[in-house]
Amino acid sequence: MDKLNAISLFCKVVETQSFTQAAQQAQISLPMASKLVAQLEEHLNVRLLQRTTRRITPTEAGLLYYHRCLPILNELKDAEASVSNISSTLQGKITMSVPMDFGSRFIAPYLGKFMESYPNLELHIEFSDRRVDVIAEGFDLVLRIGSLADSSIVAKKIADSHLMLVASPDYLTRNGEPKSLEELSKRGCLLYEYHPQWQFTQQGQKNSIKPEGKIYSNNGYALVQMAKAGLGIINIPKFLIKEELKNRELVPIMPFLNQDSLQISLLYPNRRYLSPKIRVLIEFFSQLMQEQRDYI
Repeated sequence: MDKLNAISLFCKVVETQSFTQAAQQAQISLPMASKLVAQLEEHLNVRLLQRTTRRITPTEAGLLYYHRCLPILNELKDAEASVSNISSTLQGKITMSVPMDFGSRFIAPYLGKFMESYPNLELHIEFSDRRVDVIAEGFDLVLRIGSLADSSIVAKKIADSHLMLVASPDYLTRNGEPKSLEELSKRGCLLYEYHPQWQFTQQGQKNSIKPEGKIYSNNGYALVQMAKAGLGIINIPKFLIKEELKNRELVPIMPFLNQDSLQISLLYPNRRYLSPKIRVLIEFFSQLMQEQRDYI
């Protein structure tokens, strides 16, 4: 027996005083309606309805059961309406994680435009470079740069970020520019804590090096400041040094080396039940990355 449908059908019979009308409202056959109520009475071991040739009325137990069940059915309808409303309207909370430096430069300044378009949304954003567990930590959306290890979630590529080897003019005056990968690996480089190994393509061959760095940091912006101060060479995404390149505070080196671009992706738990509010945020970020592609 489908207890919920049986209870709902029983309440309709009490309200309409008719099995025929109750069956029509429930869009089931009259025999099925009679069967559901009979199964419910058997389950409760009590008669719920008095049936005469003229009308159907609830018994004392039936009337008590009706008054207890009706509020529950109404609460269930309200619960379903609330969930449906959240899924179909642009309101509610979105939790997301974005990389620290990229998020500060290319996400935060443009969120005002998004919130103007969707004022009923509430954004909870973690700025962090750590590898988050999208599902376990309950994130609706995660933006990440680089390779993706977890294949159990949905990933949508929205842009590419380009790495550049740069140093300050002062550093190059004092130390000269490296002429080979071997020489580069022995220099005092400034290394990003999470990716201390660098990969280059030279004459069709891919080579990885781990420079003999003296300073490691989990903050790309801090590495840029140290490089500007002449403390070493950095291998840094272009988006972090736009102004420094323009002002020649940092200059590109070793142009004969090529590097693979870093994929910028949006990660989310499930494509099937993606809510409209998440969809519009994904579309916003995709459009934003297209507009900013010359700087990343």
